[in-house]
Amino acid sequence: MFIGIPTHFWVLPVAGLVAFYGLKWAGKYPRRATLLQVLTYLLLLVLAVLPNGFYALFPPAPAPEVLLNNAPLTNYEGLFYLDAFYVFSGWALSKVAKLKFS
Repeated sequence: MFIGIPTHFWVLPVAGLVAFYGLKWAGKYPRRATLLQVLTYLLLLVLAVLPNGFYALFPPAPAPEVLLNNAPLTNYEGLFYLDAFYVFSGWALSKVAKLKFS
């Protein structure tokens, strides 16, 4: 899982931008606020769950060379937790940025 920290870091700024602009637009358009909020949180949920949450439930079969070399298998559950943490952190940072710059 620790190897995945730098390779999955892109999830944090993407989640922050999705949350910041999605909730900002929801505040701008009161008639569509509920729809925009639902879409924003749905996008954040998809970003947290796909693909590692799916792979944690249904792990793919490892390649034969991985099994022959006794290489460690990918920890999809750990990567899912890491993605969920990054998405939550991005959402929280977007809230802090909104309070700071508004």
